[in-house]
Amino acid sequence: FAVMEGGMGVIMRFLYGTGLRQMECLRLRVKDVDLERMVVVVRNGKGGKDRRVMVPQALAGDLAAWRERLEV
Repeated sequence: FAVMEGGMGVIMRFLYGTGLRQMECLRLRVKDVDLERMVVVVRNGKGGKDRRVMVPQALAGDLAAWRERLEV
């Protein structure tokens, strides 16, 4: 992970830290990531079920910065 920078690095650390599958990550919407509660809502995951996944504290800063870039 040390050699990955930018958006791809954030995505890879996010996948590894939360345990999400690739398609679950690609289907995420900005409103599915709640950084105040440190939770991600995965909708229609494996088996068609919804679930909540905890976000690692180490990713909070990276995700907040990435979200700001998306909202601009």
